[in-house]
Amino acid sequence: MRATLLLLALVTGLSLPGCKRTVPPGNRQSAVAMGDWYSWRDLTPLVEVAQTQAPEPAVRAIEEASKLIRDGKAASADRRLAKAASGAGRQWVAVARADLAALHFSMCIRGVAWRLVDGEEPSPTERDMDFSADTAIEPGDVSVLALLTNLDEPISDDNDSLAVQARIARARVAAFSERCAANDEVAEMSGETLEADLATLAAEGHLTPDLAYLWAGVQMNRFSGTAARPFLLQARDGGFDHPAVTFMLAVIALEEEKFDDADSLATEAIERYQSVEDGANVGEGWFVRGEVARARDDDKAAKAHYAKALAANPVHAPSVLATATIIAEASTPDDAVDYVHGRLKAFTLEGPLDAQGVRTVGMNLESIVFMATEPLSAQISRDAMLTSIEREPDPARRGLRYFFAATLDLRLGEYELAHGHGVLAKDEFIEADIPPPVDIEQFLARVAPR
Repeated sequence: MRATLLLLALVTGLSLPGCKRTVPPGNRQSAVAMGDWYSWRDLTPLVEVAQTQAPEPAVRAIEEASKLIRDGKAASADRRLAKAASGAGRQWVAVARADLAALHFSMCIRGVAWRLVDGEEPSPTERDMDFSADTAIEPGDVSVLALLTNLDEPISDDNDSLAVQARIARARVAAFSERCAANDEVAEMSGETLEADLATLAAEGHLTPDLAYLWAGVQMNRFSGTAARPFLLQARDGGFDHPAVTFMLAVIALEEEKFDDADSLATEAIERYQSVEDGANVGEGWFVRGEVARARDDDKAAKAHYAKALAANPVHAPSVLATATIIAEASTPDDAVDYVHGRLKAFTLEGPLDAQGVRTVGMNLESIVFMATEPLSAQISRDAMLTSIEREPDPARRGLRYFFAATLDLRLGEYELAHGHGVLAKDEFIEADIPPPVDIEQFLARVAPR
């Protein structure tokens, strides 16, 4: 079902390599036992464990840091912990610093450092990422590598309570490290670490609410929505009531053909995403409602929902292709091609493209290719890419359209056309004198006539 692809796209960053381990489903008791989400924001669950386990200097530092966090002073809290980083109970302090950084950093700088700022309360899941070479690392910025390295010793400690808390902290750091990584190798290593730690914590019943949410994403990727649901409920019962939890539950209900639940949950997700002005995810919610309407054979309502999805997010490829399919079935494929071609303007931007613009357009068009899994949608998308292409004045934009048309040719088994369009894409980028964001030479080698 298309909804499955949509959910997998939503939880990018959770498509992690590693073992496929099954674990008992989450429950409210385990969520509460590991601390609710609101308590974790100021490290209260860690404070409570440390008070009975850690040396007094470490306890005092963690307690004072917790108070500073409640006062909205995350950066000051890290400075307080840093003063105790080499004293008695340093392992507990390392855990506290890792939790603090992962829960409260505001900006990731080139994947190597995180910046905490007093007075800023970041989103639980989204952070600013700055990969500019001109951005300087400032005193007080936290080294991501140091956070992870300093957790190695407490994770292997004989004190089980310390080891569990360290693994929780490392999973949180690894989750953001994978999403904002210095390079692909770091991203892969972080992903492997994250999934291994989540699997261990889940098997032992030690998932915190935010980590239960992450583990639900892994379960969705590895197994099914049914496997993910208990962990989403565990996250929600533990106070991690992020709109994405509601949305994922809506998609799972759709997969299981519980259409009333899916429509109700999607409506709730839309309202919550609107409240935080998240247009992209508002579009996802309207798409789910459109899929529910299609499942009920109400194409008129489905088209209306898809139109609202595109009003919220004009480059929402699933809604474009779903609408095109309805048009093709009710009228002709040519009408569907005209519709998709008309929507391409939002995907391809306006004006001459520079290198960044080429990358953006490439990602936009790739989203169409990713979702065009059925032969009809692939054919409609390919033909739309090529419609009136000779009227396109920008060679880089022509090159991208030819290339993604070629990838759809390949999906349709039309190898000669794929090679021809690939050659045209190569020529257009030569004229544009801009490096393509895709490996055209590799593609041509793959489809070369034999």
